[in-house]
Order: sequence, then C-alpha cells, then structure tokens
Amino acid sequence: MPSVLLLGATGLIGSRLAIDLKKAYPEWPLTVLLRNTNVDEWFKVTAKVDRIVHGTISDTELVRSLSKEHDIVINSVTSFDGDFVKTIIAGMEERPEHSKGTLIHISGTGNFIDHGKSGSFNPNSKVWNDDNEDDIRKIVPTMFNGPTDVPVLEAGELGKIVTYIVCFAMTYGSNIGPVPNLGVAYNILTSNAKQLGFAPYVGDGSAKASLLHVGDGVPFVTKIVGIAGTEKPSGSAYSRYYILHGERVAWKELSSALAKVLHAKGVVASPEPKSVPSAEAGQGEIGSLIAANMLVKGDRAVRLGFKATHPSVLVQMQEDLGAHDF
Repeated sequence: MPSVLLLGATGLIGSRLAIDLKKAYPEWPLTVLLRNTNVDEWFKVTAKVDRIVHGTISDTELVRSLSKEHDIVINSVTSFDGDFVKTIIAGMEERPEHSKGTLIHISGTGNFIDHGKSGSFNPNSKVWNDDNEDDIRKIVPTMFNGPTDVPVLEAGELGKIVTYIVCFAMTYGSNIGPVPNLGVAYNILTSNAKQLGFAPYVGDGSAKASLLHVGDGVPFVTKIVGIAGTEKPSGSAYSRYYILHGERVAWKELSSALAKVLHAKGVVASPEPKSVPSAEAGQGEIGSLIAANMLVKGDRAVRLGFKATHPSVLVQMQEDLGAHDF
C-alpha cells in the first residue's frame, strides 16, 4: 500500500484533507510535516495520522528526504513558491525508475484572470477549460500560480515522477483544523479590506470571480490520491490538470457580503463596499485580481465526478468569518 506525505496539513484545505484521507484509505500510512508542536494531539486523535514529523518547509533537506521517502506527496502548502516545489520534485526524482513517486499539487485559479482594469464583466474574456490541454500549456511562470504549476507540469512531462495538479478556485468554507486558518482567498480579501478601511470593488463591480467551497474540493483531491495509489497514469501531465469551481460571483456582490461581515466585527467603518479605480483597490496583485474576470470551466474534473453541492460564498461568508478574531 502506498505511503502518503501531506504538506500543509494545518491549512484550510490540508486539515480537512488529512481527515478525509484516513477515512477513505485507513490502511495507507499518512505522514504530516508540522511546524506547530502544539497540534500533535489533534492530528493523532481527530485526523488519525500515522506519523508526525516536526520541521518547517524552509528546511530543504528535510522536505527533500521526506519527498523521496513517500510514494505520494501532496503539496497543499503553497501555489506561489516555486523553489519549495522544486525541492519536493528534486527529492522525488531521486527514487528509482521502478518506484516512481507521484506529486499531487494543489494550485489556484489566479492564473486565469483576464487582467482587465475596468471591473466590468467582459463577455469576450477567455474561459479556461481543464479539458483543453492547449489551455493548460499556456500557463507560464509569470502567472499568479505559474511559479509552481510550470515546474510540476515540466516534471510530469519529463517522466521521472508522475504529477497531478488540482486547481482550486478562490476557496471559502469554515476551518475545521486545530489552528485558525482562513485560507488564501479570505486572508487576501480581509487583510486588504482591513488595510484600506473598506471593502473595495472596481468600476461597476460586474467582473466575475470563480469560487469553490473547500468541502467540495477536498473529496476530489482524495479521489485523485486513490487513483494515484491504485492506477497507472495515462495521458500527458497536461491531461492530469483539474480545475475545480462551484460558482461565479460578481466582485460587487462579493465585496458587499464582505463589507457587512467585517463591519459587524468592527474591522471596516461601513457595511457598504466602495467602488475605486483598480490602482486603489489594493497593493500589488490584489488590485489586479479585484478588477479582473476569472472565468474557468472544469469539464475534465466534472467527468471524473466533481460536483459542487455546498452553499454559495454569499451565504457561507457570515459563518466562515464570524468566529474569526481579526
């Protein structure tokens, strides 16, 4: 039976995934790498993991050796840090030819914004589809998640390891793990609103973002782990790239919901969002994100069984953020 290493186990996705993996494959030994030594009990009792290793992702030799040691490695730590992902790949490529490792990389749909600046919906914006390998081949290192996607795809094509990428849309949902963790999307949106003093949108706010409830995404990753552990890979690395999204929401709607929640918690002054130019919507990449459309389709993922069943982010946000201490 394959051994599994989960990196990023305390995150919004990783904590749910640890539980789900042991329920689905109780006999498969599961290792987690933890920086926090105060959460061992949760992983032993609640998640029922088999092995805990203490260390940090900056310990490259530890990450490299653990990646070499395990049959399946799941990266839910980062979709931005290319050097970290290359360390994982380097370790896995040290395995012998007859015992190839499999890397399952969790990425994000930040790659697929149209870089619009108006904040308006663009009906001509490209819809990126995981069923079109040419779309996946267009991913480059300069995209939001390109620094990690590109080396994973290249390693999969080289063939020393097997690769799968599961690309989550902007992810929401309640945290069930042992430490407070909102996930990347909520962290970006809430910290940006806190810094600005209001929840922004750009122009008329009709530009669309793609979103996913974490509870819809995690079971699909678990399914991919099962496939990786029991079946021979087929097709190219570009055909093992899956996009998961549950809904498209206009940025004005998203920011309206955010403003209400954050105002009730005393984080922003007004329960209403504010329209601003893209240059004033947030520092760095956040302004580009809020101004643009992010349109994706996951036909390949749907064909493999993905289905979104959880409530909309507009319904879920109050629960997700209401208990968080800002």
